[in-house]
Amino acid sequence: MSEDLDIDKYLATEATQLQKDQEVERILSAFKLNPFDVLDLAPDCTEKDIKNAYRKKSLLIHPDKTKHPRAQEAFSLLKKAETELSNEKSRQLLLTIFEEAKITLIADQKLKLTDPFINTTEFKLQIKQKTKDILIEQELRRRKLLKRELEAQGLAAQKAEQVEKEKKRKAEEEKLWEETREQRVNNWRDFQTKKGTSSQGGTKKKRKFGSEFKPPKVLAEDPSKPYIKRPTNTNN
Repeated sequence: MSEDLDIDKYLATEATQLQKDQEVERILSAFKLNPFDVLDLAPDCTEKDIKNAYRKKSLLIHPDKTKHPRAQEAFSLLKKAETELSNEKSRQLLLTIFEEAKITLIADQKLKLTDPFINTTEFKLQIKQKTKDILIEQELRRRKLLKRELEAQGLAAQKAEQVEKEKKRKAEEEKLWEETREQRVNNWRDFQTKKGTSSQGGTKKKRKFGSEFKPPKVLAEDPSKPYIKRPTNTNN
């Protein structure tokens, strides 16, 4: 009799472990951008439904309660979904997206709000898929925007780094200029001293021929030759 009880207990334990593993796999395969999907809830669920679902599933897949190697990952996803749906603003935004998906499908299929097809499981699956498409599109836009922002920040950081390097270079040049000031002054003094010594003890250079204009010499009159006065024109 005791052996039968042990077998039943063992089978119950195995069944529970199987359920835990299945729930972990379900959460891991759920659409991560849709917290309703992670918690396996419909969009029209109540806040109480959200809390009950989280409590039940968190106890089922808690890393301390299951041997599944990815239990911690699934538990983190579950907690994130519960946090998002517990936020009124976040939940209302998701509900708006669900409503947008529903209206789009009704318009595309030319249905009426009173059409019975709207309440079928097939149409609800279509809403779920359309909602997934919208969430993916929004996520892609968010990532592109984030990428552009990061690129802009990277360019700004690069520019700031270049400015900082330029400041550092100028500071080093000024420091080197100040450090060599005394040496430059001494070199100039030595140059002036050598220049003065060379001008005092050296010989004057001969001037080159034709470098200076010399007026012609005036010849003295010869007394032995008669002086002939040239005629002048008095008419002018």
